[in-house]
Amino acid sequence: MLKKVFLPFFLLASIVLIPFTAYADIPIDSQKAAFIRNDNLWMKIGKEEKMLTNGEFIRYPKWSHDGNWIAYLKGKREIGNYLNNGELWVYNIRMNKHVIIKPNVNNNFQWSSQQNKLAFLVKTDLFVVNTEPSNLFLVNQLAAKVENFSWFPNGRDLFISTKKSQRLHTDIHLSKLSFETSQKKPVTKQMYTIPVGENEYYVSTSQFKWSHDSMWISFLLIPTASMSADSNTLCILSQNGQVFQRMDEMLNDEEWFQWAPTKNILGYIKGFGREAMKNKQLMTVHIPSFHKKLLTPQDYADRDFIWKNNHKLYVSRSIESELVEVNERPLPSIFKITNKQKQVTFPAKNEGDFVPQNYRNQLIWIRTDREKANIFVSPIHTKVEKQWIKDFTLPSWYYEKWNWEEVFSLYKDQSS
Repeated sequence: MLKKVFLPFFLLASIVLIPFTAYADIPIDSQKAAFIRNDNLWMKIGKEEKMLTNGEFIRYPKWSHDGNWIAYLKGKREIGNYLNNGELWVYNIRMNKHVIIKPNVNNNFQWSSQQNKLAFLVKTDLFVVNTEPSNLFLVNQLAAKVENFSWFPNGRDLFISTKKSQRLHTDIHLSKLSFETSQKKPVTKQMYTIPVGENEYYVSTSQFKWSHDSMWISFLLIPTASMSADSNTLCILSQNGQVFQRMDEMLNDEEWFQWAPTKNILGYIKGFGREAMKNKQLMTVHIPSFHKKLLTPQDYADRDFIWKNNHKLYVSRSIESELVEVNERPLPSIFKITNKQKQVTFPAKNEGDFVPQNYRNQLIWIRTDREKANIFVSPIHTKVEKQWIKDFTLPSWYYEKWNWEEVFSLYKDQSS
């Protein structure tokens, strides 16, 4: 029977922490994921599946850094199967407990990479909650009028974007919220101001991503909604605020720009237009030289990608196409990119492979025929593929850009 406990009446006395032993190559039988099936939250650890909610509408499962918690949104289905705002809940795996944190939360909520702290937005108010037992789930407001945010790599401080005023053509401030001098209220330090001209319509930013050495920050400048559907501006900022560069046009997808694991190389999928099947090209840019390299062959479109290491990527790629009838639209397969490019998955004609992920020498991806979706896995060094999770809920999609983060989250232990 599913157990739910509301915040005012819930107290965690203790959590037994089981030490984790890191291995270089662990099979998928020991891996865990959170996913949505029939709109409910499910969890899979190795071969065992468990339904965590019943009769709800759940989206955006997200793991805490230690894998003991899953945060998620619960709400009502919106047109197009979206859930942009809802009740923010957390689930503790070891105690099998659900706790409501706050209603009307934006789907951008983020766990710290170092602590069991969860930051989230309610409209433009930024809050944080500490899920450690001694904190009793106290919710603290940190700032107001925040457009977007991310945790710093240290897992303690936050980086935020705010508009100078409510007028359309107004500058965007990027600031650091630091907790070094006070544990109750953060100190705000403005890091950089993005000038917005009278002929520009930038109103917000995406989340922020740091290079491996924390010296460079990448993010999107986002215009008004109708314009954002076709183009957003990828930007790079130095940590000290001395260098700012507008790089390229791309869709508003934060998984479409990623730093290499241990080098200052940013990969991203560029291209104007809302159609995911057309004019979408995988690029890399070396920082600080800003030397660009195109990785997509002519007549192809790239849909998702992931770094394997500094020299190898996996990309979901299809033949480039106009917006034809749905059943005639090409679906992608996965390619490996090194000094050459090679197809590594071979879905059936009516299926496509999306969201390649690499973890512990396993290649993991989503395969769909637009009616159902399954998770497949294959050891990196073989072509033997295995179905791991079957029949989970399809996410919302727009012009063939599928929002898979709504329905699937793979836990990756950052300490290993």
